[in-house]
Parts: sequence; C-alpha cells; structure tokens
Amino acid sequence: MRRPAPRLACVLAVLAALVLALCGTPARAEERYPEPYFNGNVGDPSVVMVGKRMVVVATGPQINRAYKDPGKKWKWAQPVLTHRPKWALKEGGIWAADIAKVRGKWLLFYAIPVAGLGDYGRCIGVAVAKRALDRFRPVGKRPLVCPSRALVPTAQDPVATPDLPSRGVIDPSFYEEGNQRYLLYKTDGRPSSIRLLPLSKSGRKVRAGQDPANPSVELVRTAEVIENPVLMRNPWGYYLFASEGDFARCSYHETWRHSPSLTDWSAAQPSVLLDSTSTGGLCGPGGGDIIKRKGRTTLYFHSWVRLKSTKPKGPNYWAWNGGEKYGRRVMYAARLRFPGGVPTVKKYVTRKGVAARVPTPY
Repeated sequence: MRRPAPRLACVLAVLAALVLALCGTPARAEERYPEPYFNGNVGDPSVVMVGKRMVVVATGPQINRAYKDPGKKWKWAQPVLTHRPKWALKEGGIWAADIAKVRGKWLLFYAIPVAGLGDYGRCIGVAVAKRALDRFRPVGKRPLVCPSRALVPTAQDPVATPDLPSRGVIDPSFYEEGNQRYLLYKTDGRPSSIRLLPLSKSGRKVRAGQDPANPSVELVRTAEVIENPVLMRNPWGYYLFASEGDFARCSYHETWRHSPSLTDWSAAQPSVLLDSTSTGGLCGPGGGDIIKRKGRTTLYFHSWVRLKSTKPKGPNYWAWNGGEKYGRRVMYAARLRFPGGVPTVKKYVTRKGVAARVPTPY
C-alpha cells in the first residue's frame, strides 16, 4: 500500500485529533460498569429511609452502619449492636442483618455465630432501638430461628427440615403486608432453601397460633446456593429476589421469581436480574435489598471491587482463597421497572444521585 505524502499525513493526523476531541476517546472496558452508590465496604446491604436520610447496615463484627443525608457524603456511624446475646459466640462476623421499623420501634434481625453448628454455623436473633442510628439491644433469652442441634436454648423456630443440612440459618429479611409481618431466611448448606416465618405484631416473636415445632414454611429449595431473600408485592403479584451461587466469586448473581401466592412458589422459575455480563463487568453482583419510595423501586446490591479503587475484581477472583485481603464489596443502586410484569434494570443511580443508563454488556 502506498504511503500518503508527509503533508497529507499531517492533515490526516490533525483531523483525527479533532474527531477524538469532539467525540471523546473510545470507552475502555472498565468504563462499562456502573459507578458505586456508596464506595464503602458494605457487603449484604440493608437500606432504610428515615425521613430524607438513608441508613444502611451491613455484614461486620458488630454490624457495620452508615448514613447519608440529601446532597451529602456517606458517613460511618457507630456499630449497630451494644453487645451480643448470651446464647451467641463472642467472636465471628455477624452476617447480612436487616433493619426495619415496626410499631414505632426499630428492629434488627441478624445472623450470629453459635456453638454446635460448625465453623460457620449461625442463628437469627432480634435487637431493638428507638432510632435507626441508636445502638441496638438484643432481646430475648433464646434465638428467634435456630436448628435444634445448636448448643443454644430452643429457638422459637427450630427449623424442622430433617432432609436439609443443619449448618445454621442466615440472611434474615423482614416483610410486611397490611397488619401481617413475616421474616424470610435461608437454611445454610446445600441443598439450601428460603423459608417464611409469620411474626407477632411487634415483630420480635413468632406469631401466636403457629405450630411450635414447625412454625415456618418453605418457599423455595435449590440443589445449590440460594440466599439473601427479599420479598415485594406490586399489581403483578409477588416477587422473590435472591442471590445465587458462591458469594465469593464473580459468578454470584441476583435472580427473581414470580408467584400470585405468598406461600406457594412451586411453579416459580428463576430468572437472572443481575450478573457480570448484564452489569458490564461487575464481579458478583448480589445481596440485594429493595426500597419503594415516591413511585420508584430501587434495588441496592453489592459487588466486589479492588481495595483502593472502584474497578471490579477480575473474573477469576475468589474471596475464600485469601481474596478478601485484596477486595471489598461496595454498594450500587439500580432503578427497577416491571414492563409486562418482568423486573428490569433501566438505570443506575450514582453517588451524586444522577440516573445513568445501563451499560452495554460485553
């Protein structure tokens, strides 16, 4: 091929520079994924609104907590729990707590290590406070939910599932419909399941009239891992959002199921809502929580990024293999819509509150 004359080459170079200046440089791969809504270490976020203030609690030794006022940056608050209940172990992270306001009081449901269930065995307790940013005080002399083989006082829900592993129960999630209150949770191990427990009006106990030997009902069971359940209802029916896969890998993903019934999910099939491909390269998007406010439905979820940047971890990342020394989970926000009854992510919300379009998948 004949090379252009020097003068022509110079003109072409100038034109190319002008085009790049006007149109911008081509998007790099790391620019395809959304920007975090909160660039803090907040695995398994639970989000609530207190007036115009947003409060998030997350997995941590005594449960991490932060808050954000409109137009302001996120601020860390003191850890959530004042102390651990006597039936729990004194050490070990408290996983995937959920915060909710019930009859003028703030409740916290949390999964805490206990004796008798192995290295990662946890059971669910309840704590209470007057305000969302107060220190929460554990209530009750026994767990709310705990398998019977744990070395603790018999729980209000002993999780009667002899055909499932008894490694513990985690990922509590509060749900309210009218004057009825419920708690969803996961039975740990594989197979795993999501169960629904009717609660009292105060939200602190099992609802009166339930079978004391088996007060909860199974909604979903899978051969692999399903966790972090969140339940919502709209004119289309009930939706169960959950995370599936290994939370420590980039293959972790958020799914949804639909049912016309609160308790019968036998015909519900899982569909992927968020994964690495649909988010433009996020590593392990999951642990979602949903807020419905001012006609908008927003999903808050976590994903693995590098310790000192918001760049997602690579596809081979595995937190269990020492990777937590090199990664952290930050929080993202996605607007949900339901065209034809199908949950769909249309936009992401940035730290500045600006809605950004969904990135083009790889």
